[in-house]
Amino acid sequence: MNAFPEILFFQLANYGYPTSTRLILAGTSFNAKTFEQLFLHKLEFVKVRGCGDVFTLFPARLRQGLKNLEEVIVDSCKSLEEVFELGEADEGSSEEKELPLLSSLITLQLSKLPELKCIWKGPTKHVSFQSLAHLYLISLDKLTFIFTPSLAQSLPKLESLHISKCGELKNIIREENGEREIIPESPGFPKLKTIIIEKCGELEYVLPVSVSPSLLNLEKMQIFKAHNLKQIFYSGEGDALTTDGIIKFPRLSKLDLSSRSNYSFFGPKNFAAQLPSLQILEIDGHKELGNLSAQLQVRPLYSSNIFFPF
Repeated sequence: MNAFPEILFFQLANYGYPTSTRLILAGTSFNAKTFEQLFLHKLEFVKVRGCGDVFTLFPARLRQGLKNLEEVIVDSCKSLEEVFELGEADEGSSEEKELPLLSSLITLQLSKLPELKCIWKGPTKHVSFQSLAHLYLISLDKLTFIFTPSLAQSLPKLESLHISKCGELKNIIREENGEREIIPESPGFPKLKTIIIEKCGELEYVLPVSVSPSLLNLEKMQIFKAHNLKQIFYSGEGDALTTDGIIKFPRLSKLDLSSRSNYSFFGPKNFAAQLPSLQILEIDGHKELGNLSAQLQVRPLYSSNIFFPF
């Protein structure tokens, strides 16, 4: 403990430092240098709370350690601007042949980071979210997007997406400024079961409609207080739309659109959402309720609450 006086609390599981796979740090004054001194390439679990002077939690020089991470929790770090800095591998290095960065990450939870501008920064050529199952983003005041199209393509195991109080978030998937990516196919989320979005006042769109064919396991979608939302599923440039004009969600059982938003369509105009398993439907405060409800093809519901705006 004396070696790191600025840390109020730290734990290296089983006190097996430097072979431990778990790192927990909590304090108000520890900085990036302290974190790097404790960071090990074999770490699987990292929890950081209350960091004071850290702007990038995982700088590029620590990228080799990202391959074993399974769970990352970051909370109440007032200066943090980015979580992962992704540097390019040196040409001809063995790094290019090894496991992709972040390929073991299962759970990522970020909360109360008022200065966070991006989660991952830099080239994503050697990044894969092939194991990511749970993503929780809460009170990230300056975050404007989550994934680029290339990152969104590597989410085959994502099960839950929970976004709350991200006041500047405009899109979940978008291209970075100046980026011209060649995307061979549309993003897909075949394991996604839950989407919860609340209090994201600048959010304009949720997902491109080209993602919808992959959402065969989606069971619950809740959207609260997204006042600037234009469409949930939107048609982007190059999106491949179904020829029959139907977006199918075979397992969606609960749909709650209590957003008091101005958007009038669940998806693109002249398209319908087929919801054969829907049991609970709540729609609250939509000015163009007729257009919205006309797009929803449902069977008789177990529970339904539809409120017209005043």
